[in-house]
Amino acid sequence: MNIKRLLLALVFLFSGVLIYAQNFPKDTLRYEITYDYLYQVNKEDTLSKQKEQMALYVAKDFSYYISLNQKKLLDMAREYEVSKVLPDRKALSRSKINYTIVKEYSTSKSTLIDRIGQGTYTYNQDLDKFDWKLQEEQKEILGYDCKKATTQFAGRTYVAWYTTEISIADGPYKFHGLPGLILSIYDTNKHYQFTVSSIKNSSIFCNTGEQLQKPTQITYEEYKELKKRYKEKPSTLINSGGMTFPKEMLDLADQRAKEKMMFENNPIELTD
Repeated sequence: MNIKRLLLALVFLFSGVLIYAQNFPKDTLRYEITYDYLYQVNKEDTLSKQKEQMALYVAKDFSYYISLNQKKLLDMAREYEVSKVLPDRKALSRSKINYTIVKEYSTSKSTLIDRIGQGTYTYNQDLDKFDWKLQEEQKEILGYDCKKATTQFAGRTYVAWYTTEISIADGPYKFHGLPGLILSIYDTNKHYQFTVSSIKNSSIFCNTGEQLQKPTQITYEEYKELKKRYKEKPSTLINSGGMTFPKEMLDLADQRAKEKMMFENNPIELTD
């Protein structure tokens, strides 16, 4: 595939599906927070650690959490729809994290949007509940005084450092509920680590429905089944998004999926 066709494929993958009609929250942002996300995909192999920069955008009554590389691709697709000018290939960054999480404080609900194969899906649920144990230990992160807390979530024990100097009960991924912003959180095996890298005040108006790909609404159980099917045999879903691929490519995708399943044995959530 030449570079022009690759660019077009990437653009068409995202363009035309960027605005979602569901009542996603919108308001002026208060903060833009970035985290360095370090995670180990194989529980025995410390060399399997990967990195991604994530962003948490916070308004008064909601937040949304997204990979910065994914957001760049969506922004480029939106620009292409207006200008019809292909983006510079050097500007394309592949995102390893394809999900976005919206937390609505006022309703105590969350929405997860994820790309599986050629489709984008979403499910809604109550915000996860965390039984935080507040500790006396303190330290400084990015010039903020932080306090320690611990919790159990999805089969892992986590240590969090939060600051009451920013009175937002939120943090990266699904974590929330402390009396201040989480600046650092990691499981006790250090397999999954989120570390704040920047905190900026913001006054940008944000309509989250315009920041997300248009998803198909499903239940959490249906989402888990789709993820399982794609992980075990991606060819069953690759052709579901309106693009058709040759059998040889699908067979290769299935073979690689088997190899990937054996190696990537350390998901962030070990239990439901």
